[in-house]
Amino acid sequence: MAVSILADMRKNSLVQVKEGGRRTSSTQKFVVFCCCIVVMGGLVFTANLPACAEEVQPATHKEVQVPVYEIPDHLTEKERKWFITFQEGNFLSQGWQAISAEIMAKTPPAQQPEQKIALAKLGNKIGTEWCRPNAVRRVNSSMLKEWGDILRKTAKKKPQQLTAAIAYINQEVDAVLD
Repeated sequence: MAVSILADMRKNSLVQVKEGGRRTSSTQKFVVFCCCIVVMGGLVFTANLPACAEEVQPATHKEVQVPVYEIPDHLTEKERKWFITFQEGNFLSQGWQAISAEIMAKTPPAQQPEQKIALAKLGNKIGTEWCRPNAVRRVNSSMLKEWGDILRKTAKKKPQQLTAAIAYINQEVDAVLD
């Protein structure tokens, strides 16, 4: 049957072929062929799995403490939603929490306690301003992208300079807010 399906596919024919007393179109044969491939692939995959659950080893990962945020009480309902978007991100961009987790994962252990506090304070300061209505806010999305890029690049290339990068961004935010 697979041979006749492939032959029909090569002809690019939708003409019905008589097989075993029924009429079967090449499209139906193609669907059956694809299902067979999927089933066979699944059997091959499951044959390679460990026989017992005890053989499966859990993935090891380094647990990193991520700064936790608090939503300021003075925000309106709409500002609260934008503040949460800033902290948690959306389908368009990472949130401050994900960026902070990346930074903390690359921060030298000796600097982690102070970085955690600095990132939390900076995130709350930036988020509180960014969540305001566009007409009045002084921190825009371009600034967020620039500051996020600075933090990611520093963490990747020179993690020992993260304290200085956070201080620089903090000064930039203060300058914008004054």
